[in-house]
Amino acid sequence: MDFVKRLNETLHIGDDWARAYKVIGDVDFADARGVCKIRTYKGDVILEPDCVVDGDRLIVTISSEQSLGINRAFTRCKYDVFLITKEQTIKLVMGSMDIIPDVSMH
Repeated sequence: MDFVKRLNETLHIGDDWARAYKVIGDVDFADARGVCKIRTYKGDVILEPDCVVDGDRLIVTISSEQSLGINRAFTRCKYDVFLITKEQTIKLVMGSMDIIPDVSMH
């Protein structure tokens, strides 16, 4: 059975972006870490957001400085988020990400 949450997101260039994913179930968070990658549809990684495990949550963040570094040619990408523990790798969420280069409009 597939328990991966599918969620499409939007990132505005120049803005901070953060999400917290609560992990439910029998998971040992000792030494756990998170991984998130934003890729082009060809599979090239354009950004690896910061991931922090906080209790039973994985917090994923993109700072405004990181978002400003994204090439403006990329307007639609895909992303996925994993929780990696000693015993297992859990894919928590995946989806597309629209990247809106509107920092100059403010």
